[in-house]
Amino acid sequence: MTKRLDLMLLAATLALGVCGYLAQSSTAQALASPAHATRHLVWLVVGGAAMIAVAFVDYRVLARFSPLFYLASLAVLSALFVIAPLRAGTKSWIALGSYTIQPSEFARIATILAVAAFAAEHRADRLTGRVILRLAGIVATPALLVALQPDLGMALTFVPILLAALWLGGMPWRVWAAIVLGTVLVAGIAWSSYLKPYQQERILTFLDPDRAPYGSGYQQRQSKVAVGSGEVTGRGLGSGTQSQLRFLPAQHTDFIFAVWAEETGFIGSIILLGAYGLLLTRVLLVAVTARDRIGAMFAGCAGGVLAAQIAVNVAMVTGLAPTTGITLPIVSHGGSSILAVSLMLGIVHSIWRLRFANA
Repeated sequence: MTKRLDLMLLAATLALGVCGYLAQSSTAQALASPAHATRHLVWLVVGGAAMIAVAFVDYRVLARFSPLFYLASLAVLSALFVIAPLRAGTKSWIALGSYTIQPSEFARIATILAVAAFAAEHRADRLTGRVILRLAGIVATPALLVALQPDLGMALTFVPILLAALWLGGMPWRVWAAIVLGTVLVAGIAWSSYLKPYQQERILTFLDPDRAPYGSGYQQRQSKVAVGSGEVTGRGLGSGTQSQLRFLPAQHTDFIFAVWAEETGFIGSIILLGAYGLLLTRVLLVAVTARDRIGAMFAGCAGGVLAAQIAVNVAMVTGLAPTTGITLPIVSHGGSSILAVSLMLGIVHSIWRLRFANA
């Protein structure tokens, strides 16, 4: 059965799962909560099972129902403003007993499916202005709902969907220039009208690290200390001072890469990034070899989302980007994130499996 799947993609996913479990075991030790690592392992197993199950579903059938999935995701995101409890300053989660679900993770998959299905209807070599606006609307609607929760970090992860779709669709370079100009203008408006003071402070601290070393700059400061102290071979699993002494905030989510880098060093970091590189390469190969436009567009957009999320998180941890709250796929703790990424990769496997199908 597995011979029909992309074994290299499976191997990369498994390697990331192992790294994630080891890193979360270390944070469980620091948090004095053995159940933390167990929960992460359970979600990895559930995600793996979901990925295999979805891999044997025809992705074209899923694309056929994409309008239903998309509208349902918008309905849930809208309902969050009424039914979701305020948690960490946002209304991003639905509480089900002791478990919580983050619907925006699954809304992103529905958005990619909707974009792929719509783009498949456009057969011309170049995207028209009307098509570009419709694609932008499909992506912007859920992204805006997520931003209003407010969860700016998650909202930004929708942007690569649109950029990948426009790139794969052959958008003229003049439009790209207009987008760059528009982005600069929107960024200026967002700075003065939308970003909250703590978000502005994160950007200012990124530009000037000594601005608030014990305030908004504390997280990145401790993160860079952790990464640097790992040196070549690391301090050993469970022996990192920044994580075990709990100097490093959000170590099980946003800054899990800093934990891994401190405890496994440069060698461990290369292994982890190499696994991500293999995963992204295989997703790109699926996009190139897909039998139809839907498959190519879905795999391309999924790869764009994962690549952007990995790049931003690693850049954030190493001080090359402001703190955004974007997590590291599969490795960071979070059941919704692990399950959503697994479902996304399951659809990618389906595209690979059916690339030579006759029907």
